[in-house]
Amino acid sequence: MTERIINIANRFLDEKNCSIQELTEFKRWLSDPKTQKEVESWIAQNWATSAEIDSTTLIETVFTQIQEYQKKHHMKSRFSVARILKVYQKIAAFLLIPIIGLGILYWVSQSDQSADQYTETIAPRGQKSQIVLADGTKVWLNSDTKIRYPGNFSKNQRDVYLDGEAFFEVSKNERQPFVVHTSGVNVKVLGTKFNVKAYSDENQIETSLFEGRVNLLMSNPSGETIEKEVKPGQSFVYSKTDRQLALNRFPQDEINGWKKNQLIFKDDTFSHLVRKIERWYDVKVMYDEKQFDDRRLTVELYEGERLDRLMEIISLALSVNYKYEKGEVILTPK
Repeated sequence: MTERIINIANRFLDEKNCSIQELTEFKRWLSDPKTQKEVESWIAQNWATSAEIDSTTLIETVFTQIQEYQKKHHMKSRFSVARILKVYQKIAAFLLIPIIGLGILYWVSQSDQSADQYTETIAPRGQKSQIVLADGTKVWLNSDTKIRYPGNFSKNQRDVYLDGEAFFEVSKNERQPFVVHTSGVNVKVLGTKFNVKAYSDENQIETSLFEGRVNLLMSNPSGETIEKEVKPGQSFVYSKTDRQLALNRFPQDEINGWKKNQLIFKDDTFSHLVRKIERWYDVKVMYDEKQFDDRRLTVELYEGERLDRLMEIISLALSVNYKYEKGEVILTPK
């Protein structure tokens, strides 16, 4: 590793300016398979010796600056983000850094981040992500979630498109509403903290408000657009099948739990539990729906709990046998 690259890398961590040529050289060094060991060594050294730098901060510092340079200078991204992600994951595992935040690099870059060109961030199954949008809004993404957003919001409205589950801390701007578009409901806010669970392959969309003000925009059974205000401490579930909206219990523990990488089930149906397991651990759960769908379970797992630990709990609580084969968990009654 040359002193020049070390200097550029350290200046990125210190958020100091780099030239376009230095940026290009730094990106080439990050993505070149021949320098992978050097990259890993540099990351490990900084994470191990800098108490104030955690995985999320380090990753955001480097790649937010790269995005800003790309936006400013209309530069195209041609390096392998997926490969770099694997490098960070390997180092993070070695240093026992929490997995939450490691999905932050899993984004698809656009060449010019303008209002009509979008970036897509993905939190794959088994991972979580955190991003900061152009207006300062913070977004946490749960496993198996995609969010699409512009590099710069329009003057009239801030639009993002969600497939999955996300927690938002929206920067307040009364003249520029923030709208989360989902497969059945649009969530319109001015500035607030709220959670939206809207997986496109699930029938229900759930919106939970922690603070501020949120309006739900949806279609009723007759096809008319209606608007419903949500108050802090309320959670509403919208059925895409019958287009009905219902007040639900406020799942504060579950939401705070997934943000901290804790898996919490509160009297969940078995099918709901299975979907969470599949997303969190990136596995396929095989079981007989007729034998298990009427079963329910309450359990809380702390950060870093392994899949086999969860399956042991399920096995004892529901009296089932389980085995793991090639990415599948097979459940059978005892």
